[in-house]
Amino acid sequence: MVNVSTAEAPKKRIRRSPEEARALILRAAKSRLKAVGPEGLQIKEIAAIAGVTHSTILHHFGSAEDLRVSLAEQMVEELLSDILAVMETRDARDDRVFPEDHTVLFRVFEVLSDDGHARLLAWTMLRGGDLSGAEQTLRTSFERIQTGVVMAIKAAAGDMVVKDEVAERHARFIIYLVATTAVGDGIAGPNLAELIGLTGTEATKDFRDWFAARLF
Repeated sequence: MVNVSTAEAPKKRIRRSPEEARALILRAAKSRLKAVGPEGLQIKEIAAIAGVTHSTILHHFGSAEDLRVSLAEQMVEELLSDILAVMETRDARDDRVFPEDHTVLFRVFEVLSDDGHARLLAWTMLRGGDLSGAEQTLRTSFERIQTGVVMAIKAAAGDMVVKDEVAERHARFIIYLVATTAVGDGIAGPNLAELIGLTGTEATKDFRDWFAARLF
């Protein structure tokens, strides 16, 4: 006969909305990604971190691959949102997208390189992952960022007149250069830095300062 006084009481089930459950799972996946990389994004481990069942994750995401894609989409959306927030709250008299403290550029490298998201993006794209679920949001965000970069290009030109189409093309190239550099740094940066002979500080802060200073 079970001793009721000493028997472990069943855990109370926590009721969450679908949005809350997805957010909880994605936070757990983000933590796991930073610790072990995209290879460690397995449903069993993420379920343990989130405190949910294997079937709960499958219910909300379908598969481990779909979870990785959702995490990659969320990462890009949050990064672009952060960049826009910095751009839209900076001093109205300062047209530079990359001010002296390099806030925007450092945020790009922090998310893509330091937090391991570059490896997730590469993993997702190489395996044919489809990021179309966030495509419209991403396109709109990139267009707004491009507008800010165009303003910076024209401001840097001083009294010289820069045609809109020239500034817009230059802006797209700058955005592409920053994104691909940060992704490459996140995938191979530490190994390349060691081969080249860069110290940890040279390969991170010093390089990022140097890179930002040459964008305009």
